Amino acid sequence: MGALGKLRELGEVGELRELGELRELGKLRELRELGKLRELRKLRELRELGKLRELRELRELRELGELGELGELRELRELRELGELGETR
Repeated sequence: MGALGKLRELGEVGELRELGELRELGKLRELRELGKLRELRKLRELRELGKLRELRELRELRELGELGELGELRELRELRELGELGETR
């Protein structure tokens, strides 16, 4: 094989290398995109978790508020009872 044949082979080898590199770059891009997708999923999950936490906290606060109201009602009843007892004494 002459020099031209070798150059052609080298050219083909070079092209194959380039194709391989491009494929690898494509894979890298895909991986980057997957990484971005993963990050977005994580962010969404974190946001959802944050919202869930907020909702739980709100529910708990409401429950505590209701319990607080119940506690106040109990105290009022007790005070009324004590007042009535005090009046009867």
